[in-house]
Amino acid sequence: MRTIHRKETILRQLGGEEYVLAWEHGAAGRLSKGKIHCSCWMCRRKSYDDPQIRDKRAAMDAAQQLLEIE
Repeated sequence: MRTIHRKETILRQLGGEEYVLAWEHGAAGRLSKGKIHCSCWMCRRKSYDDPQIRDKRAAMDAAQQLLEIE
């Protein structure tokens, strides 16, 4: 029941009651197994997808040097 409730909450946050009805088709048990989201790069958010701190610092340093030159 906990899994079903969690997935219903996710669906409601994403698209409202229409999403819940589309996934359940009148039976809440359909949400008991499987994923309800995609794991493609557009749908997921992972920390290892972000640039590393050193890369961010290097970009900031380069931008700062550009500003100093002008």
